[in-house]
Formats: sequence, structure tokens, C-alpha cells
Amino acid sequence: MPRVDIASLPSTSRTWLFGISPSLDETKSQRLLATVDQFLDEWAAHGTPVTSARELLLGSFLAIAVDEQSETSGCSIDRMFGLLRQFERDLGVSILDANRVFVRHADGRVEALSRADFRDRGDIHTTVFDTTAERLAEIRSGHWIRKAQDAWPGKLLTA
Repeated sequence: MPRVDIASLPSTSRTWLFGISPSLDETKSQRLLATVDQFLDEWAAHGTPVTSARELLLGSFLAIAVDEQSETSGCSIDRMFGLLRQFERDLGVSILDANRVFVRHADGRVEALSRADFRDRGDIHTTVFDTTAERLAEIRSGHWIRKAQDAWPGKLLTA
């Protein structure tokens, strides 16, 4: 049983953070998590189970974390991306498009903007979600949520 509760993984665990747009409703969230759980239960690299976990954050972000002691391979990671591509088709959402900037509005709503829309509508004080977080510590600390000037989207405003 390689899938564990995300709280049991160390903060140094490798993490992939996928932005989902539009945000998932409860039905789609449950469907996504059930399928991701099944994938993680069976995830292996070169026949060795991968100790991993997942969490859905704000209905818009899927975090998948792997214990640093587990080995992942290119092929095993490709299978995870294949699963997410299938979700994009099945649920009519975007998950793997790296050309989006996720922002939080004053009312707490999360929205994905194209890079061009972010240049037009954002500023250095806009709260963004930095989906380039690579360690679970960044998610736990909230460091992945910050002002645009302190994250990669801020570079779009000066380009």
C-alpha cells in the first residue's frame, strides 16, 4: 500500500502541484480523487511501490507528493501525467497547461488567467498561486501563495 496520508510524509517530499481550471465542483472533485487514489495505490517504479499522497486544495490544485525515500522513474512519472491528460478530456478541465497564472481575488475566488490576461489585469500585489512548488514544505508553509512580485508571474509584468 504505497499511498499514505499526506500529513505523514516529510516536508522534504518531492511535490507536483497541478492547477485545475475551471475549479472542480464536489462531484468532479470526488471523481478525480477516487481515480488518483487508485493510481497512487498501484504506482510503482521498476516494480517498487512509490510511497505517495495527494491533496486537493481549494478545489483548484492537485498536490501529489512522493516520499524522498521512494524512487520514481521517467516512465512512472509519465504514467501520472497520462492520467491527468485523461482527466482533462473526461472532466473538460485544463490541468497540464503551463500558460496559466492562478490568482486569488479579494472575495477568495481562484481564477486561472492566460499569461496575456495576467499582464493586463494583474499587478505586483496580485495574490498568485505558484504551482512550481517542488517540496511539500512549500505547500505546508503557504509559501506557494504569495504576491506576484515574489513569484514567477511577477516577471510577466516587467516583460
